Amino acid sequence: MKRRIEQWKIEEVYNNRDNFSQADYQRNPKLWKPADKQRLIDSILADIDIPKIYLNEISKGQYEIVDGQQRLYAIWGFIANEYKFASKDFEELNGKAFDEFPQKYRDIILNYELQFTIIKNATDDYLKTLFLRLQLGLLLVAGEKLKAESGAMRDFIFGKMVKHPFIDKINIPNRRYAKQALCAQICINSFSRAKLKTFSRTRYEDLYYFFREYREITETEKKLFEEKCQHIINILDVLDKNFKDDAKNLRNRSFVLSIYLFVEDLYEVDKKELEKAMPLMVPFAMKILKRLKEEAKLGIRRQNEELYRFESYLSNAPGEKYQIEKRHDKLIELFEYCLKNNGKIKGD
Repeated sequence: MKRRIEQWKIEEVYNNRDNFSQADYQRNPKLWKPADKQRLIDSILADIDIPKIYLNEISKGQYEIVDGQQRLYAIWGFIANEYKFASKDFEELNGKAFDEFPQKYRDIILNYELQFTIIKNATDDYLKTLFLRLQLGLLLVAGEKLKAESGAMRDFIFGKMVKHPFIDKINIPNRRYAKQALCAQICINSFSRAKLKTFSRTRYEDLYYFFREYREITETEKKLFEEKCQHIINILDVLDKNFKDDAKNLRNRSFVLSIYLFVEDLYEVDKKELEKAMPLMVPFAMKILKRLKEEAKLGIRRQNEELYRFESYLSNAPGEKYQIEKRHDKLIELFEYCLKNNGKIKGD
């Protein structure tokens, strides 16, 4: 592996922006808020040093961004007039796009030199480790960290699973790989219950070691792994078939995880009972969500203790193993009560 440091003017970097690509493990290229971008342009105008950018040289003149993607896209976006400037120190420029700047200020930006560390002949593991260690600004969330991993589990979750119609329909934002993080939480619990007969905590460190466990699988393990992944897809198929467009009302990751685990139980125990239960499960889930909202609006005047307890399992330390187990048991209890009492929610 070789490493060198170079300085390029912004004008040169902008003119050659097509030679830069996004690494597979990188976060969303346009994650910064307008204020973050404006602050960067302000720093450039004030000739303040900004952190260097790390590139992986794929071939001569072709680069993959390892770290600094947000900075580059903020600069490119401003020169392309995608947003306007705001600053306390350069008030005469406020509300102006790049093309509206006086020439002297445009020259300052275009002639500003960015510092690059260019790496050549590095392994994927080295680059991913470097990326994770360089995150000193906006801290990575679990989904972004997991995207930087590799292996069979990562590929399944970030590939086939997150593209499933049910996952696509649920109203959880794609931003910062939130859906992929949910998929990882589903998988770790599905695998854990199959192998160890117990639930699993879903903190980042748990998901990290779970991904590492399936980073490389032997030929013997491959068949079992693929069967288990297909089993998860089958459960998602059931959810998609029954929830249909109602899936868009599912916004809480903890609730979706619990719904999945509940349906998985039915699927594994008795498929005939599953077919009977699912048409009732969807209106039950929608009613629970509606009542949770209604109770939340009442604040300290809440009236349904059962729903208050369930809501606490959803919101307080939701990734802890004991909370996942409590939610699971409570959801079963609420569903069974609903079936026996003509659709009534327990505690109402």
